[in-house]
Amino acid sequence: MAAGGARALLVLLLLSGAAPRASQDCLSEQQLLAAIGQLQQLLKGQEARFTEGIRGLRNRLAVLQRSVSQAAPTLPVSCPELSAPPDGRKFGSKYLVDHEVHFTCNPGFRLVGPSSVACLPNGTWTGEPPRCTDTHECSSQPCQDDGTCVEGADQHSCMCPLGRIGSHCQLQGQTDVDECALSAREGARLCVHACVNIPGSYRCACPAGYRPSAGGESCEDVDECVSPQQVCPPGTTCINTGGGFQCVNPECPQAGKASYVKTSPFQCERNPCPVESRPCRQMPKTVSFHYLSLPSNPRPPLTLFRMATASAPGRPGPSSLRFGIVGGDSRGRFVMQRSGRQTGELVLIQTLEGPQTLEVDVDMSEYLGGIFQANHLSKVTVFVSPYDF
Repeated sequence: MAAGGARALLVLLLLSGAAPRASQDCLSEQQLLAAIGQLQQLLKGQEARFTEGIRGLRNRLAVLQRSVSQAAPTLPVSCPELSAPPDGRKFGSKYLVDHEVHFTCNPGFRLVGPSSVACLPNGTWTGEPPRCTDTHECSSQPCQDDGTCVEGADQHSCMCPLGRIGSHCQLQGQTDVDECALSAREGARLCVHACVNIPGSYRCACPAGYRPSAGGESCEDVDECVSPQQVCPPGTTCINTGGGFQCVNPECPQAGKASYVKTSPFQCERNPCPVESRPCRQMPKTVSFHYLSLPSNPRPPLTLFRMATASAPGRPGPSSLRFGIVGGDSRGRFVMQRSGRQTGELVLIQTLEGPQTLEVDVDMSEYLGGIFQANHLSKVTVFVSPYDF
């Protein structure tokens, strides 16, 4: 054993309490200090290697933790599944963040609560699901003098006993038989709009803009747009509506670097875009205008409008389409859904009480291999009549 190693070993024995037996093993003070120094260096080296091993183990554990965290899938936030209310319907089957679900009630019931709810980032809906309640109005006993209350689709009516007339049987009748009141008591409806009693008979009356049909009991709309006299100013187009008409002249949009030209009274085409203008290419390639007329309180769900695409001869059609509602003032009353591989349809999901005018903008985006190709915009205007015929 080397002299330095022997001295270090001797020092270690001294420190542990085992003294040497022979006097010749005694060390001088200088040798003892040198041995202590060597032992300190030995311990320092062992401590450094131990610290380095701990550091390496900690680094490997950190790498393993990151790998496990990255491998774990991140689940998208979703809201609880919703069901249609009793005596109602639900539209929408996606429950991820920002998706909406719409509700309607069956005829004879009305919606209590929100007609639409949206999924929030915290996994909750914007409101409590609504419920449908019976619209019965006869519970308040509105008919007088033994009149019988009869529930209708949207309102009640009173069947009055003989000798009583009026909406609530509140008036004394005449000796003439009132066929209108008699039919109401029997649950029949002689006229689609108004029944007018005349001595010995009755007649049906129609509101302005309508005329009696061939049988006289119902009313049919008068198409003012086919009148021999011009009803709209030059440069406008007449659109017939329930009980009236509208004069329209839709204008092509002008936004940013995209410009349009009118190719028909209800169609606009985008002019070619500069090669470097990506915002221009994102604008709708076509803009079309559509006008619909509906009676008051149409029964949903009702398909109002369809969008479809067709490829030019020799050119591949889009591999996928996306449809959506992008504007208007009718949020929650319509949904845009796919009805075929190349077709989407606009569906009315709420009853509309007239008279009113609604606007809804729907678009169709074309994709080829996941790459955006073109967008088409349809601006739909719905005229709702004051009457349900």
